[in-house]
Amino acid sequence: MLRIGICDDEELITKRLMRILYSLEKNQSENYDIEVYTDSVKLSEKLSAGKRYDLIFLDIMMPVKSGVEVGKIIRNDLKDNITQIVFISSENKYAMDLFEIRPMNFLIKPFDENDIEKIMKTAAELINTNKHILILEARKELLRIPVSEIRYIESSGRYIIVHDSGGEYKLKGKLNDIYERVKGFGFLFIHKSYIVNNLYIRKYSYDNVELDDNVILPVSRQRREEIKKSCSIGL
Repeated sequence: MLRIGICDDEELITKRLMRILYSLEKNQSENYDIEVYTDSVKLSEKLSAGKRYDLIFLDIMMPVKSGVEVGKIIRNDLKDNITQIVFISSENKYAMDLFEIRPMNFLIKPFDENDIEKIMKTAAELINTNKHILILEARKELLRIPVSEIRYIESSGRYIIVHDSGGEYKLKGKLNDIYERVKGFGFLFIHKSYIVNNLYIRKYSYDNVELDDNVILPVSRQRREEIKKSCSIGL
């Protein structure tokens, strides 16, 4: 079951989007649970009270509280890097404003079924990725860590240190070996000593990346262009 939120003050847009989604659902193996908001303030209140969605279609130009403001609440205040966000707008001029919110996509009005179908395929892949578990052996114990909760992994001598939302784990291993297991899940090899989850990158600079908890990690010179492109995906 995919939990989907739609927030747009234009009733024609919400009805059209719902009609397309329900049409696509018939050919999907997963059902959609869809909730619609015409008021971004109400959506913000619901999210702050603990409501969660796998995917939110969010109109940028909303009265009182813009979609960008709601996106910042999701990423910065709620520390939610898992919910996929698709911004909706009639103008294609917001890329830099949306960078730190890390949206999955940007939907331009008027949209059609093909646009939504592509988005839903990508969303399904990303949401399933978030459910993936990385299994590691540490001192004869098995650690089961959700990939989506790993912020970054660093190399320290013969050890690797896995930093996730709950703390850190130190175990013997090689960073290259771990990267081969997680590179298909949005992880970037930014430096010989660091692998970082793209979900948590808030800001990219010439020689470093800043995560949403203010941790700053170096980017090696050889990887700068590759990382810059990866950080810009979806804009």
